[in-house]
Amino acid sequence: MFQEPKGLPPLRSHDHRIPLKEGGNSVNLQPYRYSGLQKDTLEEMVKEMLRAKIIRTSNSLFASPVILVKKKDSTWCLCIDYKALNKLTIKDKYPIPMIEELLEELVGASIFSKIDLRSGYHQIRIARI
Repeated sequence: MFQEPKGLPPLRSHDHRIPLKEGGNSVNLQPYRYSGLQKDTLEEMVKEMLRAKIIRTSNSLFASPVILVKKKDSTWCLCIDYKALNKLTIKDKYPIPMIEELLEELVGASIFSKIDLRSGYHQIRIARI
């Protein structure tokens, strides 16, 4: 659970699909401008993820820009700006539960663990379009 991802998630009965509104065009935005240091860092991060096989090259018509955010330990975090894609996405019919309801479920619990969310984004396989 706490190890670095090693490759794409396993094949399951179906791949996740993002439902889009009717008549929406594909989102294909230009990348943001980066400093030379950020550009080099971004290229190295992408090479490393390709090498580790946690990402793959895409033939999709969709493209969203990325942002590099500096973390407290002076390393970079790669964030993808999905604002334009979110505007075209059909909203989920089941809202996120209220925090009060979630906290009520923890009553009486005495052991808690911290889940490594860093690898969480790599655990769902997205269908190729």
